[in-house]
Amino acid sequence: MTDGTGPEPLGICIVANIAPETGHGEGGLEIRRGLRHFASGAKVWIAPPAWGDGGEHVIVAGRHRGNSRRYARMVIKSRFLVNFRVRAVYSPAVVRALTAAACGEEKEFGTRFLWPLDQAEAWARSWNAPRTGPG
Repeated sequence: MTDGTGPEPLGICIVANIAPETGHGEGGLEIRRGLRHFASGAKVWIAPPAWGDGGEHVIVAGRHRGNSRRYARMVIKSRFLVNFRVRAVYSPAVVRALTAAACGEEKEFGTRFLWPLDQAEAWARSWNAPRTGPG
């Protein structure tokens, strides 16, 4: 506890929602509500980019469509996400979900999977910027 104001955050993360409609197939012409694993509007926590694709694909943790009690961790395209924002992480379950399949890095308790504040704010701004071109 800090100053009696509440629990200490475990770190900072970017949070987003699954887009209401997502385009799939050739040219994105097949429109679906949400994704196979996440319902439309579902809140997901985003880990920092793990490879050099500029954030086109991201590691997320969120409550799975079929089992809303547990968090699922997977890689999805960032174009399927909307409303990016920076939030403090208080839940050890979110940190565990982001680090679960990280091949031994869970011992660091998510340090690689949580964001520095300034970097998180910059990425959230860039992802919220209007996108141009095919998507």
